Amino acid sequence: MFRLKFLIPLLASLAYADIDDIWIRKHAFAAGVDFAFTKGNLNGRSKINSSEKSKYEETVILPKVPFFIVYAFDARALANAHSIAFNFGLGFPDYEHKSEQSGDARYLRLGIEYQYHFFWPEPFRIGTGLGYAFSSMRFPEASFGAESKKWSYANFTGNGGHAVISAQYYFTENFAVESAIRCRFLYLNRVATELNDVSRLSSAVWQGVGELGLRGMFVF
Repeated sequence: MFRLKFLIPLLASLAYADIDDIWIRKHAFAAGVDFAFTKGNLNGRSKINSSEKSKYEETVILPKVPFFIVYAFDARALANAHSIAFNFGLGFPDYEHKSEQSGDARYLRLGIEYQYHFFWPEPFRIGTGLGYAFSSMRFPEASFGAESKKWSYANFTGNGGHAVISAQYYFTENFAVESAIRCRFLYLNRVATELNDVSRLSSAVWQGVGELGLRGMFVF
């Protein structure tokens, strides 16, 4: 009897619960661009070596990549003021080095990001959060073999975290736009080359990336 008296007011409170107490789950696809500005060890002057365990001796240059555009695609899960996004980014930055090597690189990013959106469920929302991503930067001619005397590609790979601040506006329940600022820190500690396949770098490459992102969102 005591349990019944306890359950009746509990069920009544749930029936008249505020919208904040109800989990509203949705999904979204987002697409847009990130304008990326970078600074760090990829400075267009330095060189490093592959690990001592590499089969063949080679030198890897660190080209300069000051600015590039990333084409970004997100799949998001939304629950009230919370969101989790799985994202993919692809860019083709120009690079150059004092060794007179230059060309078009390929930047690839796969990551996950959490945001909390203040002012939900209002049309205008401010978000803040953290993320983590795998990144790679491939240069067509950035490694030089000591014996072969030939240039080959160098694909730097690693991981890094980032912080994000965003602003969203929902025109309708199903369509929104987002602008965001992200600060990324790339830790690239491996390189793949034609000569040595994949090896650990003698010194890790650190690169800071500041991004201004613009997205269109379809929510369902």
